[in-house]
Amino acid sequence: MCFQVFVRKVIELHDKYLAYVNDCFSNHTLFHKALKEEFEVFFNKGVAGSSSTELLATYCDNILKKGGSEKMSDEAVEDMLEKEKTCSVDFV
Repeated sequence: MCFQVFVRKVIELHDKYLAYVNDCFSNHTLFHKALKEEFEVFFNKGVAGSSSTELLATYCDNILKKGGSEKMSDEAVEDMLEKEKTCSVDFV
């Protein structure tokens, strides 16, 4: 399922740049705002005929229904959903 790879890569990308904002820019609010605005632009673009928001929702739905494509522990499911929530709540 290609959308799962896409969503995981988006979450990794967000985590990477959030770490830069926190570590390199002393958690400055201006950089948080810039990161938020750029991810908003990204999430408003379509991907393969679907919106990024739809792909995120489908990803979360799959995790909640069956633990994703591979079986995940309850802790791993909660961790992935928390990362997705952190990544998408501010941007969608």
